[in-house]
Amino acid sequence: MKPSEPDSWRRVSWNALPAGQPVRLSQDGQAIGCGVVDGTTPDGSIIWVVLDGWRERRMFHREDFVKVEIEG
Repeated sequence: MKPSEPDSWRRVSWNALPAGQPVRLSQDGQAIGCGVVDGTTPDGSIIWVVLDGWRERRMFHREDFVKVEIEG
């Protein structure tokens, strides 16, 4: 998955991310990358994402202030 035009992405709540959802992640204005949600905690405080080009999933905490966006 490649990043599209900036206007085609919108920020979403971590509670609204189903497994398999393509996402774009950034932190402090710096791109982390694009990937697919692999799982979330029930309260939405943690998400796991398999980033494009990675074999393993990465864990992100809400307290890390990672911005999560989906296309649409």
